[in-house]
Amino acid sequence: MKRIILAFGLVMGLMTFVYAQSSSEVAKQVTKELQDSGTIAAADASSVSSSVKTLVDSGASAKEAKSVVAQAAHQAKIEGLKGKELAARVQAAAKERKVQLEEAKKKAKESAQKAKEDAEKKAKKAKEKAEKESKKVKGELDKASKGLNKQWGK
Repeated sequence: MKRIILAFGLVMGLMTFVYAQSSSEVAKQVTKELQDSGTIAAADASSVSSSVKTLVDSGASAKEAKSVVAQAAHQAKIEGLKGKELAARVQAAAKERKVQLEEAKKKAKESAQKAKEDAEKKAKKAKEKAEKESKKVKGELDKASKGLNKQWGK
């Protein structure tokens, strides 16, 4: 039993490491794409990469993370922001999107829970109705059986 628990813990730890590594790789890839397209400067790459990783870890796809960061960087450039100010704008946009993603997950979870509860209520009502019908049919069957027994002299 201890071996199973230890193996399970090892697998979960490995999966966590692989997931963390994959979000880092996605962040590097997206940051490179933004840098290659001229959306961000090389100097801003590391701070922007952390924002992309934050988004990916929050459940955003690479495409969505790239879009959020690109829009924030573009808006910052229009306003004349560079360096730390641009990175701060991108980070703020990433945090805002992270909150939105968390709220969406929460609503989805609540919706799923409500749907589950509704389904359970419907199933319970259907079961009660079936039991009621079964009792009714059984009562009619008993009544008919008694009637037949009287006819046959039992």
